[in-house]
Amino acid sequence: MELDLSRHPWLLISLFVFLLLAILGWLGYVYLPAGDRALTRSEWLVLKANHTYLKELGKLQLAAETLTGLLNGQPDPVRAQLAVESIQRLTSEGQPALLYPREKLALAAQSVKDWAVGALDRETALQALAIAIQVLSRQPIPSSAGGLIMLVFLPLVYRQ
Repeated sequence: MELDLSRHPWLLISLFVFLLLAILGWLGYVYLPAGDRALTRSEWLVLKANHTYLKELGKLQLAAETLTGLLNGQPDPVRAQLAVESIQRLTSEGQPALLYPREKLALAAQSVKDWAVGALDRETALQALAIAIQVLSRQPIPSSAGGLIMLVFLPLVYRQ
């Protein structure tokens, strides 16, 4: 049995359009953040800002974890310098809501660098890092972030 659609191109086109609309509808249903309605421009901007906020907060928390690893090891000026340069680039700009945590992290990074070169005692660097981690862990998570919330746990291990 042979099916010849060359005489009825409108049937093939309408089938293609129907399948395309069904696929787009399914994608919209799956990926629409509001669930049952489309987002307004202001809602979309808020969602985008929340995503940027959470992404930057995660990067700051990972940087604090890097500093914790440096502080728990032997003093290594080269590794500390490279980590501090990376953290300084990270903290030089970002979300205004994270200005205070960025400043505390930059101070902690400088303290760890000073400890690594022998200009500061370990306890002072540890206190600066503990303050930065405390500030980062107290940051509020936006309520409209929905399923985008991913928290990074920062353990601060004190080595005797």
